[in-house]
Amino acid sequence: MSNNKKIIWQYPWGYSESFIIAITLMILGFAINYISKSTVSTIQWPLNLFFGIAIIILLLLVYFLFKKKPFLKWLSGTPAAISAICLYTFLVLLMGFIPQGSPKASGFIHEIGLYDIVSSHAFLFAQIYFLVVLGMVTLKRSFPLRGKNIAFFINHFGLWLTLFAASIGAGDLQRVTLTTNKTNAVYFGINHKGEAIHDLGIAIQLKEFNIEEYPPKAFIIDDKSGTILNEKLFYLENGNSGEIMNWVIKVDDFFEYGICMGDKFHPIYDIGAAPAAYVIAINKKTKKVKEGWISCGSFRFQGNFLKLSDGMILVMADPEPKRYSSKVKIYTTSGNVFETTIEVNKPVTVDGWKIYQSDYNHDMGKWSDISILELVKDPWIPVVYFGIFMLIVGALYMFWIGNKK
Repeated sequence: MSNNKKIIWQYPWGYSESFIIAITLMILGFAINYISKSTVSTIQWPLNLFFGIAIIILLLLVYFLFKKKPFLKWLSGTPAAISAICLYTFLVLLMGFIPQGSPKASGFIHEIGLYDIVSSHAFLFAQIYFLVVLGMVTLKRSFPLRGKNIAFFINHFGLWLTLFAASIGAGDLQRVTLTTNKTNAVYFGINHKGEAIHDLGIAIQLKEFNIEEYPPKAFIIDDKSGTILNEKLFYLENGNSGEIMNWVIKVDDFFEYGICMGDKFHPIYDIGAAPAAYVIAINKKTKKVKEGWISCGSFRFQGNFLKLSDGMILVMADPEPKRYSSKVKIYTTSGNVFETTIEVNKPVTVDGWKIYQSDYNHDMGKWSDISILELVKDPWIPVVYFGIFMLIVGALYMFWIGNKK
């Protein structure tokens, strides 16, 4: 009886060889990170364009010159594809389980690159392996380009183009924080490395900052430790009433903007004015009544609280923002000057920059005299979107062909 058991590394290669190669690439990448104590540097325009064109030409040449070789047959086969997908997916999953970019990262895990997987050599090798295998699989099924092969090509080339453009275009992605004010237009920002970027091509001046807030909440706290004693939420709105622990609280009067004069609050709209409420608190057990003004205060005026009993006081928390936006004036290098409003999750696009509302001066709250914006520019994003569009079209075409048959 003959023994037909396949010897490893004997063509045709299968899953064993494929996963050994994938695991070796990952271990090699981590080892390079550990030995060199460095991460992968991104390349920028126009070098990344030349590099991308060179890779495409090289893939085409290798395929058409060596497509009948056993190695190329393995590279465009199912085992190589499965191992490449598993390696790429495994590293992506690690990014979800291990905090990325931690400033306090140290030790062996940090040195092999697990705290910054995207910049690790292991992730670079996984990307190259995945793109090469996907490229070879796509080329293999592209000839002859008709019928079902057309749908396969559109779908898989769309995926390849999306990952390829996102990879080589990473060095051109700019993310800048710009702090605007009402005094003058700001033309520079700070990147993630803390470096000042002066060639933004636009300048932004804050005209008006607006916040819509939820009604403030009332809490009973321990006057010594400051610990919140109640779990049930109670909103301070005019005429509202409810129970907090053993106390029945009624809001007799409420001002969204109030200033204390003497022992009473008055409805005055002025810089630093804070919410104020006149509350009546009745203890359900002892029937004791406490009443008075409470306010969260602001950067300009002191807050106020109501003492209920020994060790317990009723306080107002700072209102939580519901939405906030900035009305800004934007200047461009082409000479255009216009005003627009930037809201959270509603960015404005100007000269390739997507401008997002990011933050504000929390100490001043609704009276903030600055607005912090985030500017993002990614010149490769149209290519990525085109790849996603091809992927979707190819998938729909494949469903249509299957349904037709």
